Amino acid sequence: MRVEFDIPDEKVQNLSPNGKSALIQYSKKLTEDIVDEASRIEASRRSPDTNTEITAAIINDAAHYSRRFVPKPTKSKWTKIIQIASFVATMIAGAMLGSILDTTKVKTLNEIIWFLIVFLLAIVSAAYLIFNNESNGQ
Repeated sequence: MRVEFDIPDEKVQNLSPNGKSALIQYSKKLTEDIVDEASRIEASRRSPDTNTEITAAIINDAAHYSRRFVPKPTKSKWTKIIQIASFVATMIAGAMLGSILDTTKVKTLNEIIWFLIVFLLAIVSAAYLIFNNESNGQ
């Protein structure tokens, strides 16, 4: 479906060609998000034996909902990998800590070095995830 709307010239007179294309792109994305949300709202309100119909009231509800509850940006593949590595390193360091703290066992230097490496990996990856979160500053 093609959707067109007019914007007064005085509001867009200073837009560069790149700015105009970005405005069109974001307008399209916002419209698609509102239509998707309206479909979800309609599906939740509809009785099982009735036909699908998205009314103006549902579109208004979807527009208000999309402004109030902005969807979270998806995580990058790199962030997911670091998050998994951080979880695994934390679990391994926790398991190793129990063995390190047991004074009845003889500790080798190798065990302590591996514990420190895994522990530092857990700390560094967790710090990276905290300080380089994609939603920082938003």
